[in-house]
Amino acid sequence: MNITLLTTQKFLPPLVGGVDVYTYRLGKALSAMGHTIQIVALNPGVANEVEPFSTEQDELDGFPVTRILFSFADRPKEAFDYGYDAEMGQAVKSILQEQQPHLFIVVNFYMITLSAVLVANELGIPVFHVATDFLPICRRATFIRWNNVSCQLGESIKSCSACFVSHNVLGRVGTAVLNTLPESTLTKLARNRDQYALPNPLAAMKPYWNQVAIMEQRLRTLSPLRAMIDHVFVPTQFTRKMFVENGFDTRRVHHVPFGVDPNHPLTQVERTPSDHVRFLFIGRFQPYKGAHLLIEAFNKLANPKGATLTFYGGSDGHEDYYERLQQMMAQNERIRFLGKIDPADLAQAFADADYFILPSTWHENMPLITLDALQSHTPLISSDIGGVTDVIKHDVNGLLFPMGDVSALQATLQRTIDDPTLVDKLSAGVDLMTIDKYAEAMLAYLPEPVEH
Repeated sequence: MNITLLTTQKFLPPLVGGVDVYTYRLGKALSAMGHTIQIVALNPGVANEVEPFSTEQDELDGFPVTRILFSFADRPKEAFDYGYDAEMGQAVKSILQEQQPHLFIVVNFYMITLSAVLVANELGIPVFHVATDFLPICRRATFIRWNNVSCQLGESIKSCSACFVSHNVLGRVGTAVLNTLPESTLTKLARNRDQYALPNPLAAMKPYWNQVAIMEQRLRTLSPLRAMIDHVFVPTQFTRKMFVENGFDTRRVHHVPFGVDPNHPLTQVERTPSDHVRFLFIGRFQPYKGAHLLIEAFNKLANPKGATLTFYGGSDGHEDYYERLQQMMAQNERIRFLGKIDPADLAQAFADADYFILPSTWHENMPLITLDALQSHTPLISSDIGGVTDVIKHDVNGLLFPMGDVSALQATLQRTIDDPTLVDKLSAGVDLMTIDKYAEAMLAYLPEPVEH
């Protein structure tokens, strides 16, 4: 069977992003089953003078790669607001027409948008989606609201319009009043927004009306496209709940935990000896990843007994936050920052750690670095966020604390320092699905077998 896998990263070595890593891992498993795999990747940093899109052919570890070249800066804002880029869809359609796959697996929709679903549907190609984030059901793709607080409301005209204008006082006050009106009234008022002028009070809320109009169009656009995705594979029950509650048919959303490579060096990790507890953070330095909370908790330890905290990561576009973290780290000589980590060095990083910390303040889907930690038998200390609680059981293979609670995190860190026997107890790990079993589970949802 010919299968096209789409990743929204560049798919260039070394593979560091979770989407690229999982695309590669899944491709290898499907290839081992006898299927022919083709990769479609993106390079959003190329300005094309004549056409908005072009392609280049490449190869990585035996996989033929078709890379779409375009300028991210030149893509219309509406394409991301609505989750639909018609021109991008046509670029994908041309590739699918040439590759003629029996199955199209989209590992992420960022930048590609759900236009890829429409063109595959037009060509009669089944579409499977591996849910690596929440982009099909959240305009921000994270369910994080304007103030970096986890969204509990889901995608709707009212909640999302308010989210996008609440960064200022007028937006917060205005939406508190306007969101008491029926949704049908709001959309009707939004359609007349260009007619409002001061001193009409409705004119002061024009940014809100713009957002209402955007959300009305987004939901109208995405609703039929969501229905065209044949099957969605989610790594946690929490993610399944979010997809079903936000417009997906429950019969098409399947809980299949992410699979790991059973032959990965992480399975052979042996913890190096140490006379103190070693904490480890690997991830992006984004505010909702919670690195600042970890530093606060670590710096407040009453009796650290020489404990150390090591960070790997990069600014990831949040320069001000990154600089703030650098300043916080510099205040404690027992905190080390070692920059971005090469994937080849992951096993050693876990070998030199006693606990991996995940202090996120948003409901992570299922970060692959979490599976890496579990595969290396490194216990996790994690906030009790939706996706992670599927695999981390408190006092069994990790420790959980209330999301955003610095004092609780501090107490948890101190507990591991005070009880040196705890690390071995929590290192038993958990039975993880292997990537070959994941691939088998996925293909079981094909309507009928296709000859290789």
